[in-house]
Amino acid sequence: MHAAIPAGPRETGENNDATAGVGVLLQAWRERALLTQDQLADRSGLHVRTIRRIERGTGGGRPHSASLQRLATALDLDASERALLIERTRRVPALVPCAEHVVAAGPPSVRGDTPRTVRPPRQLPTPPPQFTGRAADLADLERIIDQPGSVVVTIDGMAGVGKTALAAHAAHGWSSRYPDGQLFLDLQGSARSVRPVDPRDALDRLLRSIGVPGGQIPDDLDDRAALYRSCLADCKVLVLLDDAASEAQVTPLLHGSGTSLVMITSRRRLAGLDVTHAHSLDVLPPGDAIDLFVRSAGRGGSPVDRPEQLGETARLCGFLPLAIRIAAARLRSRPSWTLGHLNERLRRSGHRLAELEAGDRSVAAALDLSYIQLEPESRHGYQVLALHPGVDFDIDAAAALMGQRSTHVEAVIDDLLDAHLLQEPLAGRYRFHDLVRAHALQVPRTEEPAAGARDPLSRLIEHYCRTASVMVDVAHPYERENQQRTGDPHPRDGGDPARATAWLETELANLLTLEEFSCSNGRPDCAVRLSGLLHRHLRTRGRYDEAGELHERAVISARRIGDAIGELAAPNDLGHIRWLQGRHGDAIDSFTAAARRPDDR
Repeated sequence: MHAAIPAGPRETGENNDATAGVGVLLQAWRERALLTQDQLADRSGLHVRTIRRIERGTGGGRPHSASLQRLATALDLDASERALLIERTRRVPALVPCAEHVVAAGPPSVRGDTPRTVRPPRQLPTPPPQFTGRAADLADLERIIDQPGSVVVTIDGMAGVGKTALAAHAAHGWSSRYPDGQLFLDLQGSARSVRPVDPRDALDRLLRSIGVPGGQIPDDLDDRAALYRSCLADCKVLVLLDDAASEAQVTPLLHGSGTSLVMITSRRRLAGLDVTHAHSLDVLPPGDAIDLFVRSAGRGGSPVDRPEQLGETARLCGFLPLAIRIAAARLRSRPSWTLGHLNERLRRSGHRLAELEAGDRSVAAALDLSYIQLEPESRHGYQVLALHPGVDFDIDAAAALMGQRSTHVEAVIDDLLDAHLLQEPLAGRYRFHDLVRAHALQVPRTEEPAAGARDPLSRLIEHYCRTASVMVDVAHPYERENQQRTGDPHPRDGGDPARATAWLETELANLLTLEEFSCSNGRPDCAVRLSGLLHRHLRTRGRYDEAGELHERAVISARRIGDAIGELAAPNDLGHIRWLQGRHGDAIDSFTAAARRPDDR
């Protein structure tokens, strides 16, 4: 049982405030334990100046909870005394995180009586120049941080989309809400030739940033994380963790209770962080992309830059901020270039990524860093899926390209989605950003797995032709004779006509693109097959222009490969379409060509 606490002189004097109250308690308990301030400092592991400041009430803010816990242990306080200390401490406003963590070491000359002033850290990177747009993203983030209590928000997106710029811009705008400091740490999750920062090292840097001397930082990762959480428990601090590699890297860096904000940027979706609010960043809207280019190029209002040229530049850059800034830098550094000349260079097939380099900035290099972090199977999927000639595709088409089961391919697609190397505009529909596709097609190809007997495009063609045959049979059962003449096996009866029609409508753009692609890449038989399969559907839907182009290519392809049935059917189908278009002369010519004997053609 401890003796009663004597009333110190400061409790009844003019210094009777909350800080002095904590100091009176500490001095009384120290004198009861027959300890000097130096002895208590040695026993608690705190600097003697910390103890002097607390006892005098001159620390300028609330003594930190970690310091008080050490003092309570050193003084052997019981539960009621600890509760009293906590109650008195809560009356003192917090000022600077961890200001009391001063090392109890060094020569006596260092341990003077003058309090050390610890300024709140202000580590945010310089606000990004020419920051443009992102009004909707900033509004979403504003709604997230307005929630009560501690907030953790992740900002993920593809390489070069502007995650760090958005986070830094927002953090500077909100800095006044976090008076106890703003911390910044580059976690180097996608840095070239540098390993991601180890969580243990990251905590060492963060603890030092908030005033914890190196001698008081524990060696163990969990102990460092616990000390870090204690330091931020009663503070309002903004922490920006840039370029995170994984959930495992950032989990130890998250504070516990309090009213602080942690913002995390990453190229990967950190779905494993349960306590976060996720915000995925997309490319810029066209108007914002044009504004960013004009501001970055320094050519606002230039009479030689027509609006349609600016729009084309933004489109050729994929509306990607990094690509836009690089293109603007190239134009700015080439006074003789016009915007039309820049666009012409960007339009060159296979050379766009080469044009998007300026100094040490490169779109291709940024994408390289995302690519090399993939698992080998995901790298192969990245290369093969980019071969799809259409705009988007489903899981079945992806499985055909990879020569694997759909359930197996799903894991690869999920990995590419998490790395933001693939997009999912609609549930179950996947597509590549234009610049990402260009990068994937330039990456040196890995070998095809042994399971793939045929090349990926042959598998894709067979998949689409076979599936289209089934869907046409279900949606248009009265056209089964067309399937027989295309050489496709007669599918089984049954199925949902509405579902089949929906599939044909969804995949029609891919089917037509594949047919045109096949004609240019040594597979004219695909054009003949699809011409016969899709005729009724295109005719029923009134899509005469597309049907006419399809059948014209099929006529040429059938003659090239000597397909006698195709040479009859394709011009006949073309004649029906021309008649419906009111082009009667062309229709008669097509019917006449179909009626000729094979040896007359």
